[in-house]
Amino acid sequence: MLPRPLSRARLGLFGILVGIGVGQAVAAITIGLLVERGFELLVTNTGTVTASVAVPIAAGLGVGVLLTAVLRGVERPVAELLGQRYVVEVRETLFTHLTRVPARELGRRSRGSMLMRFVGDIAALRSWVSLGLARLLVGGLAVGLSTLLLMVINVALGATVGGVLLAGGLATWAASPRLMRKTRHARRHQSRLTGEVTERLTQIAVLQASGQERREGKRVKRKSSRVADAMVSRAGATGVSRAVAEGTAALCAVSVLLVGAIEVRAGRASPGAVVAAVSIAGLLAGHLRDLGRVAEYAAGARVAREAATRFLDMSPLADPPGAPALDVRGGEVQLRDVVLGEALCGVNLHAAAGQTIAVVGPNGAGKSTLVALASRMVDPDEGQVRIDDQDLRTRSLSSVRKAVGLAGPDLPLLRGSMDRNVRYRLPRCDEDEVARVAALCELQAVADDLPDGWRSDVGEGGSRLSAGQRARLTIARAALGRPAVLVLDEAEAHLDRDAAGVVDRVLADHHGTALVVTHRRELAQRADQIWCLINGRVAEVGPPGQLLNGTGPTARLFARHPEHQPGELPAERPRGDDLEGHEHGARVVQVEGR
Repeated sequence: MLPRPLSRARLGLFGILVGIGVGQAVAAITIGLLVERGFELLVTNTGTVTASVAVPIAAGLGVGVLLTAVLRGVERPVAELLGQRYVVEVRETLFTHLTRVPARELGRRSRGSMLMRFVGDIAALRSWVSLGLARLLVGGLAVGLSTLLLMVINVALGATVGGVLLAGGLATWAASPRLMRKTRHARRHQSRLTGEVTERLTQIAVLQASGQERREGKRVKRKSSRVADAMVSRAGATGVSRAVAEGTAALCAVSVLLVGAIEVRAGRASPGAVVAAVSIAGLLAGHLRDLGRVAEYAAGARVAREAATRFLDMSPLADPPGAPALDVRGGEVQLRDVVLGEALCGVNLHAAAGQTIAVVGPNGAGKSTLVALASRMVDPDEGQVRIDDQDLRTRSLSSVRKAVGLAGPDLPLLRGSMDRNVRYRLPRCDEDEVARVAALCELQAVADDLPDGWRSDVGEGGSRLSAGQRARLTIARAALGRPAVLVLDEAEAHLDRDAAGVVDRVLADHHGTALVVTHRRELAQRADQIWCLINGRVAEVGPPGQLLNGTGPTARLFARHPEHQPGELPAERPRGDDLEGHEHGARVVQVEGR
């Protein structure tokens, strides 16, 4: 649930804003009363105004003006602090939820929409709290209390100001639905444009290689024009609210003068009281203009809260507080009657502790989904995934993440140094362990090619490295700390035949269970067991010597492509005898099929 602006942690700041609002009301009334007194002395008093009378009035006016200025100056940083503290909590809530939602579920959402959550929507929520809610609180108190105290000077004048303010509030409320519609419309187009530009930026090489610069430029221009039109339309709706505020402020002053003239003529008010009322109305004009923008901020915040709530409604991976940690022993992996959408159906598999399992199959067979289950990147719709006879859903996510090392094409490098990327799973890992994986993956050769060695920034997604260098770093990151279960989802896809020995060395040095998705016959031959998947079902399970040299789906799969490179096995139509499920012990080597 999205945090509320009013919480115990922020009550102190709200209290300060209340004090500022009350102080400004008191200052406005004080100034009004002193103006009334001074006007009466200067205009209606026929005698000489002595310094003993004039000086206190002038000093009081100076103090009132100074107090008003100081309070207005203090209001802004306090309001900003309130807004910033609120969005820190909102950002933490959204990011925490983001880290618990399965990556495959997030992949179905637009990147532009996701970016809007953390940029546009958070900015809208901050503006509402620091510029909308704070002004509503301070301005509302200042205007409301000043109006009530104005009635002490003259009931008719106070009632006139109150009536004008009520009319302005009703007019703003009537204009709010249109402003809300325009705000939603503008945000939708902003989200689409953000998604479009973000995708093109991350895939700029595709755009350039395809020669589509002009076409994509026209596409972005069209979307930019739609955003511009939507924002102009929203500005029109916002202008109505601001116009109402300006009109209300002007009408207050005019009404006070007209009603004041009537009251003076009727003998129910003095000219000084009318001047005091006009002075108070002038002091409140700034607050009225601020209140005129509250509807604008409220509309933006409401749309942002709706979008954030939809995001928070996405089902996260269960991680109940106090869940016990995974008790890792040998790394035995079991999948029992696992069903996950249309990707996997009725999967029963068993990898004994310390085994290496080769997961093979045509593209789209469900191999990557299977290893994602084993690393708890996603939970099954039905069935159980167990490590060392413990259902992963009943164990804390952090302990599962620590027990499973995962490398694959969907887990790129992050911006930062080589050293930071290798240590990312275990930031406090000792130097000896880093040296171990560096030697296995030949990382020193990679560092030697970079200007600052291990301190070199690899770029976003490892963009400053070759595909083969990126693969070595991701494999090293997964193998760091000797996880109980090592999952390599076609991690050698971008390694040449000589460099593919990195995977062989890592597996040979690994002491736990390994699940490896691969299209390399040589790697499958060295596994303890082969799991062959076709169309989301277990087609065949058994030792490599038996399956690769037999007549089943595994042998046919490799026989058709004896010299294939990683990632080249095409999807195939399964035969009836290819879909006989088996359950065997194995150490998993995964071959990716998507």
